[in-house]
Amino acid sequence: MRRLCLLVGALLCASPALAYDYRNCGETWHWPASPPSRIVALNQHAADLVLALGAGPALAGVAYLDDIGAPQTEYFGVPVISHRYPSSEVLYAQKPDLVVGGFATAFGNGVTSRSGLGRNGVATYLLESACNGHSLDYFEHIRNDLSTLGALLHRQQRARELSDAMDADLAQAKAVTRSAKPLSVFYLDSEVNGLDSEGRRGFVTTLLAAAGAQNLFAGINQYRVTVSRETLLATDPDVILLADAHWSPASRKRQLLMQDPVLSTLRAVRENRMIDIPFTHLLPTVGSGRVALELAKRFRAMSTLTSSSNHMMAIQH
Repeated sequence: MRRLCLLVGALLCASPALAYDYRNCGETWHWPASPPSRIVALNQHAADLVLALGAGPALAGVAYLDDIGAPQTEYFGVPVISHRYPSSEVLYAQKPDLVVGGFATAFGNGVTSRSGLGRNGVATYLLESACNGHSLDYFEHIRNDLSTLGALLHRQQRARELSDAMDADLAQAKAVTRSAKPLSVFYLDSEVNGLDSEGRRGFVTTLLAAAGAQNLFAGINQYRVTVSRETLLATDPDVILLADAHWSPASRKRQLLMQDPVLSTLRAVRENRMIDIPFTHLLPTVGSGRVALELAKRFRAMSTLTSSSNHMMAIQH
């Protein structure tokens, strides 16, 4: 009898261990041991992470797809519940047990805030790169996202594989550009309210460095940077990177660059050294290692062409 009481007591004491405490944005959050069965991703790159971990069957809805060409009804078979962030009624109608956001703006106020969702029995996760006061070690943030979400979704092995694959891509990107001179790159995020770019604190600076290039405005200790035409002309970048998004397509940026009397004189515009890239590829995601490798190859090819052109001009003179 005493042994039975001890066994029951041990089981009761062990029951809290069936819950999972996880760290996110510098805080400890609580989650039951069973993997979530109804996940809502409030940004495209958050959905991509859930899908990459193999938890697609549990993904009940996605919202706010940024990339040009991304479908607006279903995303890899998952319903698109809103073109932007869903209302609280639409969000709760999905009966989610986990909501994942890629930007801090994904979680609003009141019942759609992280605390509000938590009070209503819905767990939340915000990608570490979107947390307040985050460090600039963006690739480490991706590793942490994979590790934590991998544990939440019971996909630890898959998370390790994705993390290892990212590190392998980063190592290969470094090898591709090891002996090449870093190209200067201007990233054009949006042209709607001026020439919006990123400074040192933006992920683009980290991504370009991993690809063996240099963000033209990495010396400015800001996340967002808006530059004038005259400033851009004076710095004259080797390459221009154009974000391709629904709210600011790369084609519209190209048209501006080619038709503007000042911007059309930039070397990168005259020599067509402009690269269109999906907006989500410019965010810290599970595929960022692969993006860095692809950019490294493009930059290496451009660097080789530039060197050959300069050599031919030197011979002619």
